[in-house]
Amino acid sequence: MEVVARAVIVRDGAVLLVRDVGASYWYFPGGHVEDGETAAQALVRELREELDVGVTLREHLATVPNPFVGDGVEHDEVDHVFAVTIDADDPVSAEPGLVAGWHRLADLDAVDVLPRVLVELVRSL
Repeated sequence: MEVVARAVIVRDGAVLLVRDVGASYWYFPGGHVEDGETAAQALVRELREELDVGVTLREHLATVPNPFVGDGVEHDEVDHVFAVTIDADDPVSAEPGLVAGWHRLADLDAVDVLPRVLVELVRSL
């Protein structure tokens, strides 16, 4: 099982999402929890690596199963989702293969976001 920490960063009616360059879908920033880390520690580390931002964890929102098939391989992922604030108004990806962007919450039906269940979670906040 893959354990992942994801951030929900909402500001002024928009949520921050990231995508791999060339990909058609967006996802909530974060990444894999490494051995010896808590999900919270992994999220702070991943956001620093991906977006070069400082993070304040506000609350744990949910733990969501996310089974999927990627590149023909079945993945059994569980996402630990946290509401966070960051210390940058308009973060830019610190990784060359990653793009970050703000998306209006009202427009998320038109945005391909994976896993989709996290969109419903954000709307319920």
